[in-house]
Amino acid sequence: MDAVYQWVINLLVLVVLMALSDLLIPSNSWRPFVRLALGGLLLILLLEPLFYFFRNEQSIVTVPFSQIEDSIAAEQEEGQAMIHDMNNKHQSYIWSEVSDKLAKQVNPIVLEQFNIELSNVTVWPNDSSIEEFKGEVEVELNSLSQITSDNEQELLLLLAQEWGVPVESITLTHIGE
Repeated sequence: MDAVYQWVINLLVLVVLMALSDLLIPSNSWRPFVRLALGGLLLILLLEPLFYFFRNEQSIVTVPFSQIEDSIAAEQEEGQAMIHDMNNKHQSYIWSEVSDKLAKQVNPIVLEQFNIELSNVTVWPNDSSIEEFKGEVEVELNSLSQITSDNEQELLLLLAQEWGVPVESITLTHIGE
C-alpha cells in the first residue's frame, strides 16, 4: 500500500513541476523541449505500475505447491465436516419422524386394550441398518389406570410385534404417577 501512496505522490510532484516549468521558462524556444522531457517522465511514471507488475510477476504467479495442497486439503476437510453435519441432521430428522410414526401406529391399540396413552416415543439407533434394528426404543406412558407387571409384559410384546423390534430393546417409563 505504501508503494501506491509513493506513486501518487510522485505523480502529483511531477504534475506540479510541469505547471511550474510552463510558468518559469521565459523563452518559447526552450518550452517544447522541457515539455517533451517532462511529458516523457509523466508517461514513464504512469506506466510504472505495469513495470512493477511485470517485474514481480514471478512472485505473484508462483505459489508454492505445498501451500496449494494445504489449501485444498483444508477445503476438503471443511467439506467433509459439512457433509457429516448434514448427514447427522438428516439422520436425526429421520429418526424423529420414525418415532412419531411408531407412536401414531400403536397409540389407538394401546389406548383401547390397556387404557394407556403413549405420550412420547424416542428411537435411539445404534446402527442405521434396515435389515435388523439394533438400538433402543424409549416409551413414555401416561397411565390412565394402574398397570400391572403382567399388563406391562403384554404391552411390551404388543409393541415389539407391531414395530418389529426385539422386546429387549423397548424401555417403558411411567409418567404421571
